[in-house]
Amino acid sequence: MTLTTAPDAAPLVPGELPGPLRVLAAAAWPDRPDDRLPSIAGFVESSFSPLVAETAERCLRAHYGPPPAVAAPRTALLLVSPTGDTGTADALRHATAAGRRVPPLLFFQSNPNAVLGHLAARWQLDGPVVALGPGFDTEAELPDRARLLIEDGDAEQVLLITAVQGPPDHATAALLAP
Repeated sequence: MTLTTAPDAAPLVPGELPGPLRVLAAAAWPDRPDDRLPSIAGFVESSFSPLVAETAERCLRAHYGPPPAVAAPRTALLLVSPTGDTGTADALRHATAAGRRVPPLLFFQSNPNAVLGHLAARWQLDGPVVALGPGFDTEAELPDRARLLIEDGDAEQVLLITAVQGPPDHATAALLAP
């Protein structure tokens, strides 16, 4: 069982992973044909941050109920995206090519850790925050990267999120623990 960035793949389901981690909860976006991403104050013009946030929140709600996750042990956030935030990159490129002023919020949200900080604050998660872009070898290595965050002692569980801006946009999230 592995996380996947393929738009038509099923998310992980709670249970055992190959190796030392188990899946406490899992979610995907979209999971219904009529799914719509909610907007997030402070994040504009791109679907990337809402995609990451909504998928992560679905996973956390499945395990903890509504925020904050006060019972959560030290939870690391690990975001992996082979495409990165193409919506923000496109908005920046169009503004500069047209000689327009670039909206300041685009600079803030161009760092994928911004949406992870939003999630950490909303859910009171206090583990490390890591965002990986293009370049990871295989999706099969992602649970190992999550395991390393736990083994180094900084986290007791990891919220592993994959996100791809489409078309179509799609994401998965899994809450992993030993």
